[in-house]
Amino acid sequence: MASTNGNLVTGILANLPIFRHTPAATLASLARKSRTLHMPRGSAVARRGEEIPGLMAVAYGLVKLSLRGEASEKVLRLIGAGDTFGEAVLFLEKPLPVDITALADTLIVVVPADPLLVMIDSEPGFARAMLAAMSQRLHALVTDFEAATVHRANERLAAYLVSLVDPDGPSTATLPASKTVIAARLGITKETLSRLLRRFAQEGLIAVGRRQITLLDRERLSAAAHGAS
Repeated sequence: MASTNGNLVTGILANLPIFRHTPAATLASLARKSRTLHMPRGSAVARRGEEIPGLMAVAYGLVKLSLRGEASEKVLRLIGAGDTFGEAVLFLEKPLPVDITALADTLIVVVPADPLLVMIDSEPGFARAMLAAMSQRLHALVTDFEAATVHRANERLAAYLVSLVDPDGPSTATLPASKTVIAARLGITKETLSRLLRRFAQEGLIAVGRRQITLLDRERLSAAAHGAS
C-alpha cells in the first residue's frame, strides 16, 4: 500500500546520512514528491528483473537483498531503519539484479529518481554523499567476497557477531533476523551456524538467549575473526 505524509517523510529523510547537508526547503520539496510503502512481513518489495522508481529508504522494519538459486539463497544485505538501497539503479537505469523481501513489518520511503538526479547536478554536497554511500556499498561487497572465499565459517561468524555491537557500547545485541537468514548472509548452513554458536558459547566467548547474543570476551572473539584459534 502506498501513501504520502509530508512531515513524516521529511523527518525520515532528514535522518539519512546522504541528506545530512541538504537545505530544509529542498528536503521538504523532496518529501512532497516521495511516497511511503507499507510492506507486511514476508512480502516482496521488488523482484529480480523489475524496475524500481528511485531511492528507497527504510523508516522501520527490515528487508533483505538476496539472490535465489534452485536449492539455495544468498543474502547480500540486510537493510534496517535509517539505511537505503537502490542507489545504483538511479544511474544505470537497469532492472534489479536481486530480490528484495520484507523480513518484518516495514515502512519504506520511495524517493523518485528525477529530483535526486537534479540534486546531484546542482548540489555538490549531496553528490559527494551519494558517491560515499555507493563507495561504501562497493567496499562492503569486496569485504563479503573476501570473507566468503578466504575466511572459514567460524571466522565469518565471529566477525559478524563483533559487528553487531558498538565497540564502546553494551555487549549485548539482538540478532536482526532469523538464523536461517543470517546463515544465508554468511554463506553457511543453518546447522553450521547453530553448531558454531554452541561452540563459541562453550568456549566462553558468547552467551546465547533466544535471539540475544552477549559478547563475553570481545578480544578473543575479534581474534577468532582474524583466524586465531
